[in-house]
Amino acid sequence: MSAAVLGAICGAAVGYLFFTDQGKVIRERFEPAIDDLRREFTKFQGTIEKVGLLANDGMRVMEEFKSARSQYSSGTSH
Repeated sequence: MSAAVLGAICGAAVGYLFFTDQGKVIRERFEPAIDDLRREFTKFQGTIEKVGLLANDGMRVMEEFKSARSQYSSGTSH
């Protein structure tokens, strides 16, 4: 029952936004804000990707360090 009510509310909202003059005005007012939000989300995605690359670089450096350390310690005998 609640899914049907939710569907009816969503349908009414879409109908209002797309088939009434007031809905058109609301859509036109929200469009710039939605575009800004989309741009910010895209920038955020880029930031997250850069953090991932940085983490991968850090892991690579640590692995190289561990490898060099083990080679050094196995190459020297006392």
